Amino acid sequence: MRLGYAKSLVWELGLLVVVLGLVASPLPGQGMARAAGGIDPADPMVRITYAKSDLDVPSILAQLSRDVTAATGIDERFLTYYWQTFDAIHCMGEPVSDKPLFVDLYVPGFFSEQDVAGMMTAIADSLENLTGVDKEWVFIHTHFPLQGHVYISGKVERWDNYRGQSGNEPRDISQRSMGGFLFNDPAFVFQSLWRFGLTATGGADLGELLTITGQVKDFDRESWFQAWNAMALKVRAAADEFAASGHDLAAQQAYFRATNYFRAASIYLYDKDPRGVIAWQNGRDAFLKAAGLSGGMIEQVRIPYEQTTLPGYFLTPDASESKRPLLLIQTGLDATAEDLYFILGALAVQRGYNCLIFEGPGQGELISLQKLPFRHDWESVVTPVVDYALSRPDVDPERIALLGYSMGGYLVPRALAFEKRIRWGIVDGGVYSVFDGTMTKFPDAVRQAVESGECSAEIDALVLQEMDERPDVHQFITQMLWTFQSATPCELFRKLQEYTLADVTAEIKTEMLVVNSSEDQVAGSNAQAKKVFNALNTKKTYLEFDASQGGQFHCQLGAPVVSSERILNWLDERAKP
Repeated sequence: MRLGYAKSLVWELGLLVVVLGLVASPLPGQGMARAAGGIDPADPMVRITYAKSDLDVPSILAQLSRDVTAATGIDERFLTYYWQTFDAIHCMGEPVSDKPLFVDLYVPGFFSEQDVAGMMTAIADSLENLTGVDKEWVFIHTHFPLQGHVYISGKVERWDNYRGQSGNEPRDISQRSMGGFLFNDPAFVFQSLWRFGLTATGGADLGELLTITGQVKDFDRESWFQAWNAMALKVRAAADEFAASGHDLAAQQAYFRATNYFRAASIYLYDKDPRGVIAWQNGRDAFLKAAGLSGGMIEQVRIPYEQTTLPGYFLTPDASESKRPLLLIQTGLDATAEDLYFILGALAVQRGYNCLIFEGPGQGELISLQKLPFRHDWESVVTPVVDYALSRPDVDPERIALLGYSMGGYLVPRALAFEKRIRWGIVDGGVYSVFDGTMTKFPDAVRQAVESGECSAEIDALVLQEMDERPDVHQFITQMLWTFQSATPCELFRKLQEYTLADVTAEIKTEMLVVNSSEDQVAGSNAQAKKVFNALNTKKTYLEFDASQGGQFHCQLGAPVVSSERILNWLDERAKP
């Protein structure tokens, strides 16, 4: 019953001959656990059937009970476990004595599908550990009322996949929506839309992407890293081969894709796993090799900043060194300069713009290598960038625009309140208060504690519990703890209170474009963008993408061309490259 046999499961079970001698009820002393006060029909029951063995069954059931309770939160008092044996088993054409291990799971009607899947996984994990039977030989079948579930070949499946039904049966439309793209883990959906969207600008290839995501187990971040990193290494090796044999265009294309795949591999590792920095560095190096094959149209630059330098890329449509309008592009919480090349830079140069993509504190290299966290006074970052840009003869000082993505929707307006040499500002989307947006992810008690100055270990524990239960919150807060260099959630939230536009919007005189997405719920982003727009007292334009365009999610994930068309049209009407 290994994975290779899964599709013929029903036929294999039909060939499994169980020789006479099934014990119909547990023998005395074989470990039956009863709920206090008798068995309630609403209480789950677990029946395990296995070959005769020397296993210490009472001890196994006792530990299994503890393991399942620890994994699911279901009180041990409400779970009944019992064990029975086969006299003999003939499986897949031969007698066996050490597999398979069968489990019947009886569940109450109020259990959700997620509850059932959680119980199945916990039971299989525990039995593998306690009995030595590989999970691929553990078979769990549910009984009334959720008969559709089955644990087979090491994972939770549904019987519908194995009933021999026609392959022409239509899939439910909800399974094919962007909101459920490939995974149930919302963080994986977010990242997959991001990476798949970059096919339009050479950052990925569809076949490679489907190969990668087909190897990722839902909610399993280790498998995410392994799948993306393996493809990145493979594509980089191909790029090296192409470069060595003089196929420069093919090499550049492959280096670009390797950049994106390494970047995706690093996304959940942050600073505590050294593989994260290695993958990030591999992606940076691959991009630099691609830039080296661009004929000078992608130039790596270092921008003087305090006691160090900011990394960046200067992009130009050709090698003429003509004076052109300049689009400064920066990210927010979790993207890198290399990401921004694929999201917008490559598209902007096609319109005739020069582009300067840069990273500041808390971003890319500055957090990964220099360990410099975010700062709320972002004008201290943007002003040196403008100084550098104006030192170049190929920049028109009268036609400079600055665009910020995601949390850049706070950083850019903050900088524009003080830096007056930039003529146009674009935010996708706007962030009025980073603190307020972050608080939308937690119970109101967290906000109240922070605002009252009473944030404590108890509040930290509440936040960590939310992170454990919600993968998207885990990713978001873990990224923030790292990039703001905060040891605890309370420390982080106190820092975030400084990140507000409340006192500076009146100082912004730059013409602004505020971009929004109709279903953007990342830290309350949809409402935040509207608040930014309404607070501005300068010439301004509001642009919102929706599901009819495929641009309804955060920063139009998955639709960079649709997004850039309208953003760059707006800028074209003003900057006229």
